[in-house]
Amino acid sequence: MHNSGIHFIEIINLLRQDIAIIDPQGFIVSVNRAWYLHSLEIGVPESFEWTGVNFAQIYNALAGDEGHPPHELEAVLDGTNPFLCKEFKSSSRLETKCFTLEASTIYSPDGNSVKGVLVCLTDITQSKLLEQNHLKALAQICTLHGLLPICAVCKKIRDEHDIWNSIESFLEKHTKVEFTHDICPECIRRLYPEYSSLLDKSSCS
Repeated sequence: MHNSGIHFIEIINLLRQDIAIIDPQGFIVSVNRAWYLHSLEIGVPESFEWTGVNFAQIYNALAGDEGHPPHELEAVLDGTNPFLCKEFKSSSRLETKCFTLEASTIYSPDGNSVKGVLVCLTDITQSKLLEQNHLKALAQICTLHGLLPICAVCKKIRDEHDIWNSIESFLEKHTKVEFTHDICPECIRRLYPEYSSLLDKSSCS
């Protein structure tokens, strides 16, 4: 940025995403502040030096654990495929996080050679949790909108596990409904006919 006094490294250090620059051989040249801080959160020693680490090997190990094809980063390193995006999980002693890894080829100004690769890690844990909650809610909605096998005599409902449930227990398991019990006027008249006159008076008033 001409005459602004702001350097690109300052901007990169302000980003919340973890950023690393790696050379064409796959070794880390530099990382931003977020990368360094997040590495501390997962237990990497404060004295650890990221510069010179073989990130290509780290990627291949992560890809193998996640079931992704290994060596895909190599196509970004040589410019054959200028962009790569994959989802990964990272587990520590406290929690498991999900993140996307994006790798973009950095070309020379003339576009004829590769100068390195920009690696960006974005935490998508909260998005994944929301997605899972939406899928669970959708499954519940689909269940309640489908055809429910209900007993013609006792009115119990057969669930997806072929277990017969009372209407109350079925709805409590598949929704957030809670029940409180009462007796309708028709049942009061049938079960307690001596109170029918009281019901008639209340309805007249």
